[in-house]
Amino acid sequence: MEKVREIISANLLKHSQFEEYFKIIEIIEEHTFLNPDVCIESCKALVEGISKTILINLDNTKTTDNIDKDDLPKLFKDAMRKLSEECEDLEGDFAARFSAIIQVIAEIRNKRSDISHGRMAPKFIFSSSKLASTVVNMTDSMLEYILEHYFSIDHYKDGILDYNSEQMEAYNDWLDESVDFPIKKARYSKLLYENDYDEYESRYSDEYLKSKEEDEDEIEHKEAVAVIEEKETIETIDPATQEQPVAIPVEEQEEKQVEKLVSDFDEETFWSEFRNQALQEFAEAENLKSEELKEVVNEYLFSEKPPLRDDVAKTMNERPKLSEFKTIVPSLTDRIMAFANDLKNPEAEA
Repeated sequence: MEKVREIISANLLKHSQFEEYFKIIEIIEEHTFLNPDVCIESCKALVEGISKTILINLDNTKTTDNIDKDDLPKLFKDAMRKLSEECEDLEGDFAARFSAIIQVIAEIRNKRSDISHGRMAPKFIFSSSKLASTVVNMTDSMLEYILEHYFSIDHYKDGILDYNSEQMEAYNDWLDESVDFPIKKARYSKLLYENDYDEYESRYSDEYLKSKEEDEDEIEHKEAVAVIEEKETIETIDPATQEQPVAIPVEEQEEKQVEKLVSDFDEETFWSEFRNQALQEFAEAENLKSEELKEVVNEYLFSEKPPLRDDVAKTMNERPKLSEFKTIVPSLTDRIMAFANDLKNPEAEA
């Protein structure tokens, strides 16, 4: 099955789910001479599985429930029909005629199966290794032709977001940094886009854009405060009622402005031995990274603004699943803020 293995390997970046078929390909190759009937049955299973995958992905009326009842020849014909609709250069009639081969493979499997049909003992009809090799070669060439056309389809052309656009570069980087992805040579954002576009689009609107809005609001707030403070600093006193102020050097004015813009939170004096111990205990109880947690607490006490969700997520030793992210992180954020407020309470040292 070299041809099928090679074409799947060449397209794993966009179609990583097809890697699952390597397991059955190994069974086919292992049993071609050792157990020909297991090999033939596995060829039938490979064709059936790929046909179902093509149908599910190309026909939105198909589900696993309404195709599992179909026999192999019908599944294959339906898959070839949908594939020919998507690929202009696919010879639909020619591909459909492969169904005659599929029919033969199915009949051999039904009569000589060693696995699925629970054969009786003793078994009287056995296939030869030469027949198994012939079936393998036909299956290999046929599936290579089919997969070459299937992989050529742009499966993401209807998506609103274009992964490769300049607009999405920052979002893709944000996604990659949001998880500790185990595959070093693959980008999490790319795999998410290709295998779960709905989640890719959902995180863009529900998390990324909102986090940007929060950052922009924080910047605007700081800029507004800076303008007000600057106005207060340079405002002159009425000479008719007050003495003229002594001129203050520019460097000293800037230094005083900075002092007014920051809060009175002093990180160095705040973290006493008692508070550090409390932080360690809270981190252990919540399964969090203590250093990252400390940074979030410092930023919260300094700015007095709720921490960003992405910063909170970075404190977690075990990041939640994508489906749980929206509920777990906000709840953890509330607990961290409550913990920080307790630490700030003078009675905490008592």
